[in-house]
Amino acid sequence: MIIFGFLSVILIGSILLALPISDQNDQATSYIDSLFMAVSATCVTGLAVVNTAEHWNLFGQVAILVMVEVGGLGFMSFLVLLLKMGGQHSSFKSKMLIRDAYNFTSIKGGAKLVKSIVKLSLWIQAIGAVLLSFDFIPRFGLEKGVWYSIFHAISAHSNAGFDLFDNSLFQFRDDPYVLVIMSLLILSGSFGFIVWFDLLAIKRRHRITLHTRLALTMTAALVVTGTVLYSLLNVRSYNGHLLNYLAQNFFLSITPRSGGFSFGDYNVSSYASLVLTMILMFIGGTSGSTAGGVKTTTFGVLLLNIKTIFGNKEKTIYHERRLSRRTISRVYEIIFMYLAIIFTSSFVLLITEHLPRNNGIEYVFFEVISALATVGLSLGLTPDLTDIGKIIIMLLMFIGRIGVMTVIYAASRPAKIDEDLIQYPDEEIIVG
Repeated sequence: MIIFGFLSVILIGSILLALPISDQNDQATSYIDSLFMAVSATCVTGLAVVNTAEHWNLFGQVAILVMVEVGGLGFMSFLVLLLKMGGQHSSFKSKMLIRDAYNFTSIKGGAKLVKSIVKLSLWIQAIGAVLLSFDFIPRFGLEKGVWYSIFHAISAHSNAGFDLFDNSLFQFRDDPYVLVIMSLLILSGSFGFIVWFDLLAIKRRHRITLHTRLALTMTAALVVTGTVLYSLLNVRSYNGHLLNYLAQNFFLSITPRSGGFSFGDYNVSSYASLVLTMILMFIGGTSGSTAGGVKTTTFGVLLLNIKTIFGNKEKTIYHERRLSRRTISRVYEIIFMYLAIIFTSSFVLLITEHLPRNNGIEYVFFEVISALATVGLSLGLTPDLTDIGKIIIMLLMFIGRIGVMTVIYAASRPAKIDEDLIQYPDEEIIVG
């Protein structure tokens, strides 16, 4: 149902974008390019084969923004709202779908939570648009300023990475106000709805869940560590303006974790900066959010389990709670599948695509990780992709948005009960 919903949005969006009414010059866009843009928008990635500002007119831009909104909030959100407006109640099956779509732990009150999710997201986007308008209206005029504020507030909160400027946020590289607002909007979307509602209910419950605690801890650690490392790696670009420098590196620590906006050319970055960016893209945001990647909590549990292994302990403990074997096993499944998909896709693209002179395999790996983690940052490969390359990147974006485990479960057969009950004797194998 969830996969079908996303595919339906992509199909409708791709048809609209292919029509001449979406093009600046009233020309039909090739369907493969329209499909790519529809997948990128619905999967809130931001990779583009055409320039969003120059190629699409207002109708096309609105179509992209609607797909971003639906993709960010989730198809199930709009389905639940339509049912509510029609006076219908959610069935047990739809409640189960809501639980799976947003990683809720229970089906109880799912529809009510979805309504709250939509309301919270719209409020955050509205506040973000108002704050951006204080800079955009004086800069671009009333009409463009309002539209740009709305578009970029939604795009940032949805972690989509689409922009209406020629070079992403390059013109704002020395504008700490815009960089910080955009960073906070990206963060607000990458926290995850579960974390938001846990924080909003803290006065009533007087505590936060273990999930929220780990998510906030990992997010803070990644932002602080990323800001410090980027500040050290980019020290040569320091021009004496400390506030600008801190805002730039704060932004750089956040946008790779699914934001997808940039204020510079990543092709001129050092290899160390590129590796750091790819690591942050791989980790991504928090479960149940608009962000992609393996997720902060997944990476956090991995670190906790590694600490347990090196400490020669059997139980992985976090804040006086033992993490289940199922959770730990799922972490390794997710990370293994992500790595397998990244290396397999990169290998195929290295065969099908032509790399520009002086560009190594990082040119492909960067794009693949960006697509699978639904980030949208690019070294420039996407606009020059072959049709086969476009299909591969589209599949990566789609898998990244609906989740690697969703694809695995959809493709795998359920295990027989008898197989799980059989106990076999242990035997050691020499490894390492």
